[in-house]
Amino acid sequence: MRVLFSNAPWNEINEKGHGWRGIKAGSRWPHTMPCYGQDMIGGYMPFPFFLATAGALAKRNGFDVRVRDSIAMGESYDEFYNFVKEFMPDVVIVETSTPSLYNDLKIAKHLKEINGLLKIIFTGMHFELENEEFLYANNEVDFTIYGEYEQPVNDLLISLNSGNEPAGNFNVLYRKDGTIIKNQCGPLVDLKNLPWPERDDLPYENYYDGVCGLKRPQLQMTSTRGCPFKCIFCVWPQIIYKSNKYRMRDPKDVVEEIAVNVKKHNYESIYIDDDTFNVNRKNVFEIARLMKEQGLDKIPWAIMARADLMDEGLLNALKDAGLYSLKYGVESSNQAVLDEIGKSLDLNRVKHIIQYTKDIGIKVHLTFTFGLPSDTIEGIEQTIELASSLPADTVQFSIATPFPGTKMFDIYDEKGWINSKDWRLYDGSKSAVARTERFTASQLEGYVNQAYTRWADASIRRRLNESGFHEKFKAKIEAALPNKSAKILVLQCANYGLTQELIRQLKEMSYDVHLMLHERFVERFCHLLKEDRLHVFNNTGDFKYELLKDFASTLWQNHAFDAAVVPYSNANGCGYEEVEQVARKACDGNIAAGVTLDGSIIK
Repeated sequence: MRVLFSNAPWNEINEKGHGWRGIKAGSRWPHTMPCYGQDMIGGYMPFPFFLATAGALAKRNGFDVRVRDSIAMGESYDEFYNFVKEFMPDVVIVETSTPSLYNDLKIAKHLKEINGLLKIIFTGMHFELENEEFLYANNEVDFTIYGEYEQPVNDLLISLNSGNEPAGNFNVLYRKDGTIIKNQCGPLVDLKNLPWPERDDLPYENYYDGVCGLKRPQLQMTSTRGCPFKCIFCVWPQIIYKSNKYRMRDPKDVVEEIAVNVKKHNYESIYIDDDTFNVNRKNVFEIARLMKEQGLDKIPWAIMARADLMDEGLLNALKDAGLYSLKYGVESSNQAVLDEIGKSLDLNRVKHIIQYTKDIGIKVHLTFTFGLPSDTIEGIEQTIELASSLPADTVQFSIATPFPGTKMFDIYDEKGWINSKDWRLYDGSKSAVARTERFTASQLEGYVNQAYTRWADASIRRRLNESGFHEKFKAKIEAALPNKSAKILVLQCANYGLTQELIRQLKEMSYDVHLMLHERFVERFCHLLKEDRLHVFNNTGDFKYELLKDFASTLWQNHAFDAAVVPYSNANGCGYEEVEQVARKACDGNIAAGVTLDGSIIK
């Protein structure tokens, strides 16, 4: 039996190549991101752990399997349909999510038009998959598997292959004689019984989580599943695991999987994408010890962890084992709000650990959320101030999205705070789908935008002032360009606050400053430079060299820039190779300086 495990396309692109693309399988928060001209691959791309593990298990069970991640491939709908016609599977598993649901149902209808005998199984992060009404309403879907799905999907495949009814299978809904049968939810799988995820079918070089400047290509891993804490907004424990049980893999197996994959491909970094990596202290120490023992400490890696479960000894061991960066969830500056949402962090402990993490040279990414139930104006202001005062390398401010199927959704729905039940809006990236007692949706969106601006301004001022940056930058530029009338091209390819500060300092030195930027940033720079100093493009939003080389060549022909200045949003310039190519093309190969967010001059 031929089986296709699919992370199907999810995008909307106009004739100019502009629009958006979606992220779903592998992400705890399925979302969309802007696409500015053929930028279908790049930036954050999670590895589809459940899909790839289910595919590996199906291969072990003897099925003819393909695991296809159309999103990570940047694949169009037509390309995906052509592959289906070529492979001609008997069964297609579609990992869906709440915001991508309608998109995935349209795909399922088209697949049925391609092959009316095809069996389609929907699984993934959407609460309706366990409701009988979903199958009644969507005839194009033959089965749904809810919750953690690797073993249940394979049990269903075995039943289908043998011609048996899946009556005894866990987590499955199906049709029988015009009615919908729902089987009970089974126990969580013992992680020791699962194979390593299937990777051979997948575009290994495209999976990436930057976490403060990790390099590509990146190996993404998991060492545990679950979290014993009870945050009301956290999706995987409530919808996928349906439990707060914490399960650990054998550290030897984890490190062996890393070692085998690192030998297979030239990975430049590793991201261990656990829900909460550091729940079990003994387990963390053992992974760190084995990483160092296997020589894997030479490869930078990152984790997601709770700050209040860290201590100095644990952080020192992780640093010694090669840990480069980590993510801490803070969410709010208000202890009562944290307790209310089940986060229950000790904020004083969190501040101390964040500082210690930075002091020993581990880079820090922090997350914050606006629109929590008891948020106040004063509380959000204090959260922005806290974020701006902490020594984070990067931050994320999110709109609280009460995901259907979570306790948070139930609370907001009961209070009448849900503005829309159009599931396409539930991605937290573009707009708020809920209000609170004190805030409208638009006010929450405004606070997120304001927070990013204020954090960037405070962070850049602090870092550049603390490092004596102005004097170093001036000396570097003047050494490269002693002629004060020289033309300098700055590229808007990083946090715009950093770019603005570089432009200000270059103008103070009396240079003729120009800026190359995407059209979406014009408003932020028109007060700093005259219109004829702004060189605007719109065919890519990500400085793709092939798409910008002609534009850059024309700039050189028309302006003969003496040099370029390149700002970087991370600490080491990782991922900026194409940006630098564009800069050299526009400036006859001359980059006078490259500046990071922390005030380091790395070019």
